Amino acid sequence: MLWKDGRKDGETELDRLLGEPKRAIRGMVVPIFIALLVVELNQFVDTFWVSGLGTTDAEAVSVVTPLYGLMMCAGLGISVAATATISFRLGEGREAGDLVANSIILGIIFAVISSVLITLFFDVAIDIMGAGGVRGPGWEYMIPFVLMSPAVLVYTILGGALRGEGAARKSTIIQSTAAILNMVIDPLLIYVLGMGIFGAGLSTCVSALISVSIGLFWYLKGRTVVPLAMKDFRYDRQAVAEILNIGGPKTAQSIISNVTDLIQRVFLVIAGGTTAVMLYNYPWRYIGMMGLPWRAMDSAMIPVASAAYGQGDLDKMRESFSYTFKLVILAGVAAAAIMLVFAEPLMAIMTYEESMHELLPRFVWTLRVSALLVPFSALMAVESSMLQSMKRAKIAMNYFFIWAFIKLGLYALAAYGYFGIDPFEAIIYCMVLVHVFGGLCLTYLQRREFRRIQESIDAARARFRRIGTRSCGS
Repeated sequence: MLWKDGRKDGETELDRLLGEPKRAIRGMVVPIFIALLVVELNQFVDTFWVSGLGTTDAEAVSVVTPLYGLMMCAGLGISVAATATISFRLGEGREAGDLVANSIILGIIFAVISSVLITLFFDVAIDIMGAGGVRGPGWEYMIPFVLMSPAVLVYTILGGALRGEGAARKSTIIQSTAAILNMVIDPLLIYVLGMGIFGAGLSTCVSALISVSIGLFWYLKGRTVVPLAMKDFRYDRQAVAEILNIGGPKTAQSIISNVTDLIQRVFLVIAGGTTAVMLYNYPWRYIGMMGLPWRAMDSAMIPVASAAYGQGDLDKMRESFSYTFKLVILAGVAAAAIMLVFAEPLMAIMTYEESMHELLPRFVWTLRVSALLVPFSALMAVESSMLQSMKRAKIAMNYFFIWAFIKLGLYALAAYGYFGIDPFEAIIYCMVLVHVFGGLCLTYLQRREFRRIQESIDAARARFRRIGTRSCGS
């Protein structure tokens, strides 16, 4: 072992990460699932409390969600990079403290940049979406995120870094603490203190800051597998390059996704006003919640596959991919079936306020059609993560760039009535179609790249054997 300082729990987690892949994935799935469940429940509860403020505030949050997503892109990208690179280093048997420290440094840098950009271009984005009617409440919701963005991004990065060393339970505590605190603080700020929609944003940021404090305490007190000290917090060009090799394309992929979400709101507004944006957005709360099992499997697979790659064991890496693929497909099909059957009671929960309840039939229709894309959305997520585990993040990024153009093109045709049916309904049908296409294409790309890696390694081994044979002969 690299560390012999009596941290039995850390050694057990590391041994599991580097051991049998199916067992390693199973060992990480449950705590990651719990964390994701609490986080998703938090988003659901947050939506519930905001819906109680009426349609204007509810529509405002739906409209500005892509802007918040854009702010989070770097945090998500660096989080995935921290998981993959730390696991890869541990698989090789090397130290990884510089990766943790520089991931945090990059998170703070990108948080400041994103806050400045949101401040400069918020009004422009609102105007582009044609949603000037919710400009005021939209600004109120975003102000806390602009002011406290480092806490929100670093909280995400710390979770990824802990998963990278196999510490799924600690990662769960980080994420769950923020979500639970937010659920407690939300109604207090929104209703008791009368902060309204501003309180919803502030609650999320304060909760994230508390979780960051817990994570940093663990690292600096030596309670993690990867040791970290204050002296590690210096810019390291090599570590940054290693992180950005995966985090850069992943961040770009997330930006593409969120810019697409932003632009597609223009077509949704054209198709049915800001109400159409809300009709489109709310069912995704359930898609996100039902997708927790495959997201947990996906998140558990990345460190296990990356560690196997670091060990140079492609058979173990293939086994982790195959096992996760089968589980993800089963989870996606089950989630789609549940949403199809229980669409009406599920959407009734989200439309309890009088002005919202009259929209229930349209919400139900949207959720049922949207359920058809769920297995393919799951495929897109897991195949993209597999590419990142193989350090082929640029391929996923390039694909999502092309996919975004196809998606927006279809949405534009639908919004302007070129398909001969209700524009909003046409957009929903197009949404299902592009996810089916995306899932199948990414599956092909991932398998092609793995085959290329295998062929490259086999060729290198063959050359080595030939050189060895000639040496012995001479």
